[in-house]
Amino acid sequence: MVQRAATEVVRRVAPVGALVVAALALATGSALAHVTLVSSSPMANAKLGRPPASVSLTFSGPIRSGTLSVTGPDGRKASTGSGGRDPRNIDRLLVQLKAGLKPGRYTVYGNTIAADTHHQTWTFSFTVKR
Repeated sequence: MVQRAATEVVRRVAPVGALVVAALALATGSALAHVTLVSSSPMANAKLGRPPASVSLTFSGPIRSGTLSVTGPDGRKASTGSGGRDPRNIDRLLVQLKAGLKPGRYTVYGNTIAADTHHQTWTFSFTVKR
């Protein structure tokens, strides 16, 4: 009788335990997932008819901190300040560009520390046509 009762308890509790383990595995997996770059403005390798006013990188999740800068065809800084997390969107880095940018290739440099403390660096270019 005792063995039958114990078997019945195990039979009823085991599925609940399996659900709890599965839920924890899913929660842990998503918590450990690193943010990824979702989009940039301008897009990498874009050829633009006029210079953009700013550059932004949007990620798949929150950014704890980061910097974003742009250099021009002459190797000099084309962005103002060091850029950083967009105050209106914690998933995005944003930097303003100097006025009057000349035609040529511009290189974007970014680094982020995500909410999960993972550090990543990003580089891409865009071109302002003549």
